[in-house]
Amino acid sequence: MDPVMVDAHLDLAYNARILGRDLSLSLDRLREVDPHPETPLVTLESLREARVVVAFATLFVDPREGGLEDWQEEVYAQLALYEAWEAKGWVRILRHGRDLEAHLARHREDRILGLVLLLEGAHALASPEELAPLRQRGLRMLSLTWATRNAYAGGNAEEAPLTDLGRALLREMEGLGMALDLSHLAEEAAFQALEAFSGPVCATHANARALVPSPRHLSDQLMEALRERDGVLGLVPFNAFLDPGWKRGDPRLPLGAFLRHKVHAEALLGPKRVGLGTDWDGGFGLEAVPLGLDRHRDLWSLGDEAFLGENWLRWLRSWF
Repeated sequence: MDPVMVDAHLDLAYNARILGRDLSLSLDRLREVDPHPETPLVTLESLREARVVVAFATLFVDPREGGLEDWQEEVYAQLALYEAWEAKGWVRILRHGRDLEAHLARHREDRILGLVLLLEGAHALASPEELAPLRQRGLRMLSLTWATRNAYAGGNAEEAPLTDLGRALLREMEGLGMALDLSHLAEEAAFQALEAFSGPVCATHANARALVPSPRHLSDQLMEALRERDGVLGLVPFNAFLDPGWKRGDPRLPLGAFLRHKVHAEALLGPKRVGLGTDWDGGFGLEAVPLGLDRHRDLWSLGDEAFLGENWLRWLRSWF
């Protein structure tokens, strides 16, 4: 089997529905017609070209916009979009362990992208019981927050502890066989969640706080706790997450800025627990990623097969 890539964080449905991007186009064509100031980095074709075998695809609504009814409507609309793509043969939604293994075997021939669905932020759930219908339709992963504080936990932008409702949601996740994504959690809440939750854990898209001192990233202590749970960290090639001095409009950073985070994370987690979580087109574009990374195929320059795909596949197989 040819080497394959796993990207642990892509806002595909958000880009298609909210930003109106036609992800069925080639990347070059999308760049020609896209009206947004950020040059896009991702289409389904560009992922196929790069041999991306699995992407963790989000259901994401901004908690700063609208309210519960709006959030729930959009979450289900994004889920329906992924299902429509699957019906067209563009993707395969991986709902069970048997789906994962069957997909890996078929991908050798058809190169169709497999999706592991991730609800990014629990603010769209009025109660823990609302998770079950989403799980029935294929949701496998959940992050408790997106930056802001909600009924379940504090986020990186509004720090607060895990709540009793958050603990109830984690129990619901355990019963449904779901994984917890620590990304965006306030550090206090993250440690409390690790104590309360016995299921699989990861951080799909975060970098090293030791190099970029922000609560958005993982401290060395949290990386060590993730290692103890055999979790995997997905690193983000986004310049603002690589160098605290970089600002939008500045020249693109060299690849070395990303590799410093990779070296730091691997020293703490071990080389088998670090991978990619690009978050590409998650609020930034080509202008904000390191030089030499113009599309997913260029990511092959960043590491070996373990870093680029096998570490995430091992983690998925351990629980999926």
